[in-house]
Amino acid sequence: MKVINFITSIFLVASPLARGDPPPPQFPVVLGIVSDTPTQCSPGSNMNITFLPDTLRMDLPGMRFGTEGHGRTDEQAFCQFTVEFTSWWYKYRFAIQDVTYRGHLTATDGVQLYYVTARTVFRYENRKLNPGRAPPDIWNVSTSTMIDHAATTEIGGKGTFDEDFEVNGKSSHLEWSTCMDGGEGTGDVKTKLEVSLTATTSDKTGKGTGLLTRGLTLDFGLAWEECRPDRTVKNAWGQTRIDDWSVCTYNTKNQTSRATLRGLRRGPGQVGLGLPRH
Repeated sequence: MKVINFITSIFLVASPLARGDPPPPQFPVVLGIVSDTPTQCSPGSNMNITFLPDTLRMDLPGMRFGTEGHGRTDEQAFCQFTVEFTSWWYKYRFAIQDVTYRGHLTATDGVQLYYVTARTVFRYENRKLNPGRAPPDIWNVSTSTMIDHAATTEIGGKGTFDEDFEVNGKSSHLEWSTCMDGGEGTGDVKTKLEVSLTATTSDKTGKGTGLLTRGLTLDFGLAWEECRPDRTVKNAWGQTRIDDWSVCTYNTKNQTSRATLRGLRRGPGQVGLGLPRH
């Protein structure tokens, strides 16, 4: 089996990763999944997402290359989806400290799996309560990138390749989620994880084929930390925060809102961790 190890260099100076606390006695439950790429990762048919004590595991057997890597220079398997969670344990927060990609590549004529990426963004949505819950519903949204990993690999590339492979990548810092109070996922708070994954092959001769015979499995290594929930702090959390997100048009390129008096704020993000911002 081919095993490759990498460290993600997000900052010029790496910060040591904290060991954190023991995991909570109960883990979040998947409330729903919306996929932007249903042919490669379709909820209920070809994907399985599980919180384990120290791992968030994503089994994606449907991930495949567009034309099995034949006749083109590059072929990409791509999976993008959003998972909504509920039933968080009271007084805990989590961070993603590493990622492991696993799969089986069958390749001919020197086709090589040369690049893999994994990006996850934690999304916290909270509803602003109007008097008497009068419409319209107005939601604020805060986000933080938990891990943004990319690695150049050398899996296959010579003749025929038919083996399991594993690629390991470590983050250089911990980006903590908001501190949970146990009520997330119901009522006025939504918690989501936006996930984007790719695997790319090259075909130098244009005659080879490449196939992920069982798709990809990704294990995101978790760190847990006990914390004290504070609604004010929670609603100001995040690397990026958009006020009145649900009723305005937001320009992601220049981080502005077209609606007047509805601006973008930056929350405390990594305050207290002694880490630089992105």
